[in-house]
Amino acid sequence: MTPRALASLLLLAVAAPARGQEPERLEPVVVTATRTEQRLGEAPASVTVLTREDVRQTAAQSLDDLLRQVPGFSLFRRSSSLVSHPTTQGVSLRGIGPSGASRALVLLDGIPINDPFGGWVYWDRVPLQSVEQVEVVRGGGASVWGNYALGGVINIITRRPLERAALFEGSYGNSDTHNVDLLLTEAQGPFRLSLEGNHFATDGYKVVYASRRGTIDVDAGSTHTTFNGRVELVASADLSVFVRGSYYAESRDNGTRLQFNNTDAGSFATGARARTSEGSEWTATVFTDFQAFRSTFSAQAADRNSETLALDQRVPTTSVGAALSWSRPFGSHRLLAGADFRWVDGETDERVYVAGAFARTRVAGGEQQIVGLFVQDVYTPIPQIELVGGVRADYWRAYDGFRRDTPPPAGVPARQSFPDTDDLVVSPRLAMVWHATPSTDLRASGYQGFRVPTINELYRVFRVRNDVTAANARLKPERLTGGEVGVEQRWGPFQGRATAFWNEVQDLVANVTLSSRLPDCPVGTTCRQRQNLDLARIRGVETELELRPARDWRIIAGYIFTDTEVIDAPQQRALEGKRLAQVPRHGGSLTVRYDNPALFTVAATARFVGRQFEDDLNTLPLGSYVLLDLFVSRRIARWGEVFLGIENLLDTTYTTGRTSEGVVSIGAPFLVHGGVRLQF
Repeated sequence: MTPRALASLLLLAVAAPARGQEPERLEPVVVTATRTEQRLGEAPASVTVLTREDVRQTAAQSLDDLLRQVPGFSLFRRSSSLVSHPTTQGVSLRGIGPSGASRALVLLDGIPINDPFGGWVYWDRVPLQSVEQVEVVRGGGASVWGNYALGGVINIITRRPLERAALFEGSYGNSDTHNVDLLLTEAQGPFRLSLEGNHFATDGYKVVYASRRGTIDVDAGSTHTTFNGRVELVASADLSVFVRGSYYAESRDNGTRLQFNNTDAGSFATGARARTSEGSEWTATVFTDFQAFRSTFSAQAADRNSETLALDQRVPTTSVGAALSWSRPFGSHRLLAGADFRWVDGETDERVYVAGAFARTRVAGGEQQIVGLFVQDVYTPIPQIELVGGVRADYWRAYDGFRRDTPPPAGVPARQSFPDTDDLVVSPRLAMVWHATPSTDLRASGYQGFRVPTINELYRVFRVRNDVTAANARLKPERLTGGEVGVEQRWGPFQGRATAFWNEVQDLVANVTLSSRLPDCPVGTTCRQRQNLDLARIRGVETELELRPARDWRIIAGYIFTDTEVIDAPQQRALEGKRLAQVPRHGGSLTVRYDNPALFTVAATARFVGRQFEDDLNTLPLGSYVLLDLFVSRRIARWGEVFLGIENLLDTTYTTGRTSEGVVSIGAPFLVHGGVRLQF
């Protein structure tokens, strides 16, 4: 299905006669765009909101698969997080340089959950049943959040414990896929409590194209378990305190007999919100994360009938963060000011193997600190116009970087101490919302954002089959300068939004293919290194359209065109003029839902992903594809419903990755699961 076909389907839907009473549309309240509460229509940025209804009526079994219907959302690889390696789960919005490290900030109730060592996201640590709302801000319109937010911000808002309740979801599907989730909530006087336990397991599927498989290829299965707890004290409407803790464990088989990874991670957060009599609002949070990550990598024969262990990595990481903000209205102004802090300590402890035999150990790592200050003014001179101005200043420091090899390989010192590096990044922002008519809104904004290189990018070597990517301790922060203009139009049951954007990224970190091997690249491998590209440009247009022709019907369509180009890369001129890897020019989705509680709910989603390239030199193309998902549910009582979800209904084979030696990876085949949801 081409983008033109998607548009034709939408036009047919718009032309269909409306039946029944027009449903009432309640505009959601969002907090992400300005770090303060405001109605969605007032947000000075391109914001998509996925509600509890959207979460419940999807065939997706993971949060990232749900988010793929949002224009411009993508992970580094096209694979679902249920079977892909964690280091490929970095998120990108609007094609801002997809890689293992995210170019978008992901928040859970306002607290960052990007992996502190590598920047990717463990999407499965957030069970779908616990999600109340997801706010996706695309572009630098939420640069007030700082690091990672150069491409946008995704804020996952969980359900609050407002009453005594028990919610259960259980399902089973092909590939022995099963999911069990229990959420308990309690409210007694000023105290609120929620406890959740989730367990998911699947045998998965083979991730290498059938004609390229050998005897080493096995199903890529995964198992994960999550425990979440939250306690709140709501002393009054003006004062609340919370404490939250979580534990997450996962184990994955990565498609061959010798490759696997597992992660154990815990987090703790506490915070408070207070309002004073003169109208000031204060929020404060303190949080910490700790984790142990292990992954193995292998060298594989060309016929894929044999493999030998190449690397066994263990990555312990600890991080601590804090944030404080103050806001207060002053007439037609709403002022916001605050500060945040993050410290990360991580290293990679590796056993290196040559021809399957242990050869040496390699230990590398370091520490980082980021301190940010921000101020913002939301000014409403007249009800029809809102002006937003703000600026952040962030000081970043990477220090105590080191590497030890025992015994060292040829050309590598036994011990290395990398020089400390620091930088001061200033990120201004200006935005405007003009309610030109009761049914027309115009938006415009200009902004800057940044992302600092992760400890993973600075110090860790990684290998994907026979492609090796070396670290680079001299990386500089990425800096984005961009702008966008957009229009939103409402005509009765129809609502449409279109936004044009232009972004230029200086010092974009990319995996650059080298013409000569580094000592970390064994003979016979393709050698790449993380390097800063002087300038890359990303520009495009995105649209979101929604039609509610009758109370029980909802039609949603989205499309994005993204044009990317490396403008300046003096370290490798061959990259200039090339498209950024892993960014398709075209992408879109179309969802049609029928929701009648007295009968049943049906939702069908078609998703189109255009052609893109696997590598920086644009020599490894990945073809376009269309996937169709289907969800059906029926309420069996006031307290329960049964459901059926089918992903890739037509069993389409599509490419998710390609290596230089010709190995082709594929995405999920036909997957079906059914189950029950109970609420007491």
